[in-house]
This record gives sequence, C-alpha cells and structure tokens, in this order.
Amino acid sequence: MENGMTKNKTKDEELVTSLKDKFNAAVEHETWKSFTSNATNDFEFKEGIQWTAEEIETLKSRGQAATVENEIKPIIDRIVGQYKTMKTRIIFKGRNVGQDETNNDTLSALALHIQQNSDYEFEEGDMFEDGQTCGFGCIEVRIDYEKDLSPKIILKAENSLNIFPDPNSRNYDWNQDADFVCRAKWVSFERAVQLYPQHKEAIEGFQNSNPLVNASQTMERNNFVDARLKRIRLIEVWYKEVVRRKVAISAALQSPTEMSDSDFKKLKMLDPQARLHESVENKMRMGILCGETLVENKESPYEHNLFPFVPYFVYRRKNGEPYSIVRMLKDPQMEINKRRSKALHLLSTNQAVFEEGAVSDKDELKNEMAKPDGQIEFRKGFNFQINKNIDLAVSQINLQSESKASMSRISGISDEAMARPSEMRSGIGLQRKQMMTEIITAPIFDNLRRTRMMVGKLIFELIKQFYNEEKIFSVTDDMKQTQNFALTMDILTTIREGIYDVIIEEAPNTTTIQEEQFAYLAELVKGLGLPPNVGVALLPIFVRLSGLKNKDEVAKTLEQLQQSPPEKPKMSLSLNWSELYAEEKAAFAKELGYTDLAAFEMKIQRPPKHLVDTASEVMLKGMQTD
Repeated sequence: MENGMTKNKTKDEELVTSLKDKFNAAVEHETWKSFTSNATNDFEFKEGIQWTAEEIETLKSRGQAATVENEIKPIIDRIVGQYKTMKTRIIFKGRNVGQDETNNDTLSALALHIQQNSDYEFEEGDMFEDGQTCGFGCIEVRIDYEKDLSPKIILKAENSLNIFPDPNSRNYDWNQDADFVCRAKWVSFERAVQLYPQHKEAIEGFQNSNPLVNASQTMERNNFVDARLKRIRLIEVWYKEVVRRKVAISAALQSPTEMSDSDFKKLKMLDPQARLHESVENKMRMGILCGETLVENKESPYEHNLFPFVPYFVYRRKNGEPYSIVRMLKDPQMEINKRRSKALHLLSTNQAVFEEGAVSDKDELKNEMAKPDGQIEFRKGFNFQINKNIDLAVSQINLQSESKASMSRISGISDEAMARPSEMRSGIGLQRKQMMTEIITAPIFDNLRRTRMMVGKLIFELIKQFYNEEKIFSVTDDMKQTQNFALTMDILTTIREGIYDVIIEEAPNTTTIQEEQFAYLAELVKGLGLPPNVGVALLPIFVRLSGLKNKDEVAKTLEQLQQSPPEKPKMSLSLNWSELYAEEKAAFAKELGYTDLAAFEMKIQRPPKHLVDTASEVMLKGMQTD
C-alpha cells in the first residue's frame, strides 16, 4: 500500500513538473515574452498612456508638458466601427442539398439561438477590439448547464493577456500544430478555496510563500500571488496526450474492436485472416495548477478533442508573434507627442542673450520674461537680446504635421474614411477612396471569418454531444421578428449522422433558406426598378417565400385575381337595324367595336322605322280629311 502511494505521488509530481514546464515554455519563450511586453504597451498607447515615467520626469525638470494627441484610438475605433456594420452569420449546410434543407435551417437557427443567448455579438466585439489593439484576441467555447440541468453553450471573450499557447505553433488553428494552450487567471483566495476545498491547506500555504510586490493586472512573469489584494493565479493547461490504440478487424467481429495483444492472439486462432491495426492519436486533457499543487486533472469533457480556445490573429510575424496596426503607428505617434510638446515649450519660453553685468537680478529677469507684459531693464551700453524661438517652434509644428500625415499612409485609413476634410470633392471619388480603405483592411476581416468558422465547428460538435432532448427554441432576426423552431429527435439523429459544412455569410440575418431567397429576390426586384404591373405579377412568389401563415392559400387567391377574364362567347345575331331604338343601336355598335357609330346614333336619335311609318300614315290621313 505504501509503495502504491509513493508511486502515485511520484506520478502526480511528474505531471506537475510537466505542466509547469509547458507553462514556463510559453511564458519564457522569446516570442510570447516579446508579445506580452509589446501588447501591454499597445493597450497603453490606445488608452493614451504614451509617455514613460522616465520621460515624464525629464520633461518635468525642463518645465515641459507631456502632451498627448492620440491619433491611434480614432483609427482603431474606425476599424471597430466598420466591423460593427458588418452583418454576418454562421450557417450550416449539409452535403445532401435537398434532403438536408430542413435540418440546415434548424441547425443554423439553433446556432443563432446559442449566439444570442451568449451575447456573442458583444463578446466577439471585445475579442475583435483586443485583436486590433495588440494583434491577438481569443474566444472560449464551452458547455455549461441551466438550473434544470439542460446544456447551454457559452461563447466568452478571454483576455488576450491571459492566454499562453505553444510557442512553436505557427498555424492559425492551434489544433493543427500546438501541443498545449495555457490560461492563467487571477482569482480571489476565497473563490480558489471554494472551487477546490480539498486543497485548502495547500492554497493557504502558497498564499504566504510567493508574495507579489507589483499588483498589476498585467501578466507579469513568475508572479502567482497578490497578497495585497488577496488573489492567486491559477494555471489552466490544456494539453494533448499521445494515446496508442490497437484495433482488431475480423469477420468474426461485428465492427472494428479495440483489444490487447493477448486477446488478439485468441481471435487469430478463430480467424486467421484477422488484422490488428495500431494507431497513434492525441487525447485532450486538462490540468490546473495552484503553485506546486495539482488541484485538477482530467480528460477533456468534450468529445471533439479540440482546444476550447479559438484565436483571432490580425497579423503575425514569421516567429509567430501577433501584432496589429497599433504596433506600426507607435513611432509616428511618439513623434507627434514629442514635437507638439517641444513646440509648445518653445512658444511659451523666451531666450535671453546678454553680456555679463547687463542685468542686476537674473531671477527677476526670468519672472518678467514669463509675463506677457513683463518689463525688462538692462544697463545701458551692454548687449541684450531676446529670442522668441518662433522659427524653431514653426519647424517643430511642420514636422509634426508630416508625422500626422504618415499615420494614414501607414495604417491605410485615409482622411476620407475618417470623414475628415480632403482635396476630394466628388461624392463618387470619396466613395472610391473609402472602398480602397476597405480593400486594405480586408485581411483583418478575412482572418475574422476564419475564427468564426472555427467557432461554428465547436458549436456544431457541442450540439452533437450535449443536445439529447427535444426542445422548442426561438430566434430573433435583424427585423426584430421572432420565429420558433422545433428540435426533434429525428433531426438530432440526422445531425449526428450527417456531415455539415460551416459557412460564414455576409447577408441579412435571416433564419431560413426561404427567408434568404425572399430577401435576395426583394433586393433584386428593387434594384431592377420594374414597372408596377410586373411587381404585382411577382407578388405570389414573394408570398410563397415569406413566413406568412396560410401563405399557399393567399398565393392562390392572388393568382386567381391576376387571371384575365374569360373570353366572351361568339354570338350570331340577325337584326333589323332600322327597327332598333337609338340606345339599342349604340349598345350593339359598342359591343362590335364601332364606338364612332355608337356616338353618331346617340347624337341623331333616329327612331325605329315602324314608328316613322306610323307617323307618316297619320299625317297622310289628316291631309286627306282636310
């Protein structure tokens, strides 16, 4: 029993050493050491902290102001604003186009539901802004549970200064070539004890063994305890463990089965054709260190066998160090600050050149020279001259203007893109210049697309693993309309068995393929400027693509209303035209298409022939009687 405990203890100690070595390899590697130092400075520059303490002391001794004219922040805000206007979504499309269409809609809607419940819009925004500032951002994709123990996928932005990946990784996707990824986070002692009560003594002992002098929030290397704020830094290491598997393939087995060498020998006796396939795989594990104590060590709870952290890189050096536009703008920004400070100092001070004995009190001279209405008295016969430094100040201001102009050249964000006055007056010209800015920033958003695809892949894998019950969920699109979807067991089974591609679409945030087609058709018709009669003819198609209830019946009714009236049956009439009244002649003339004849008959109002004959006979009889 004692030997077993010693053996286990040695194994734990080896694991602690291994995890510490991984973390130290990431922290102390020149690549990430340089990134941590530069990234901290990048954040300070964006926030307006652009002078070092030594520089401020030097300026103070000269009586010179440490001015800051922050040109970096508006550029970062402009890129972040461009990101905010982009409407993209994660959708899933199965390989079987017709068969998987319903499942595509449900799965895409479920991904949108997960994003909305996790406030992914804001979490990704934080990650994106971190990336624009220091070149690197990170999103954690993990599982959590509601009060009723139903699974909930969490999408959370992680502070980029808390993540320490394998320094030898060069691939955008850490899962391709990284052996480990570490996260080091400050937590209070109370929370650490609540999380790991079984290690309370070790945590309290570590609290007193490694006090932190600098209580900075930044990731200072080798600092693990903040005694002043009663915090401790836990080291979480996700790492790949090599696992060798031996799988037997035999007609005597229903499927390939993992087995030992001894069991395979027995199988070989039953089936001489049996084969043993040996493979080497990576199994994801996670360990948490509190100083020298291993407080947690387990296999990854996720079957996807991937890191739960998704990186977003803006730019990377060949050695793997991330960087952003801020890194390239710091030198001209420092020049702007220093030249403005120097110009102000030159304009606010005067230089006096005089012969020895020209003034009686030098201190009084300094005071009078500092006043706008100062009176300076010097002895007659001595040389005395005051230099206003205006020429020097003007040269500093001119050089500062050149530094300001270089900010847009280096960043690619033109004055037109920043809505500043420029030499361009044409609206079309301004639009084209703004489009050039978007071309320059295209790689930034292309990398964001890669990150979103990796997030979508993790969402899909967690849905397959943890969503095991039917549920009704709702999503809200950009039009603030809510739609309900049913996740049935049949759909869940199909999703687990199918292969789906993750696609990032820059399109209206519709929730189904039908709505996507509807939006596309609406924009197409709007752009073509079709006449009203054509738009009315397309109305039934719009109704069928919409989300209206009873849309098929509505479309059929509209189609019936649009149908032409049936042709009138052909008639053969034999009429005595002269016996018709004027109204009858006009009616028949209109029916036959003779509108002029109808108007003529109504105008002259000729009576029927028999009435004319009768009137004539009456007149003749009257004349004969006379």
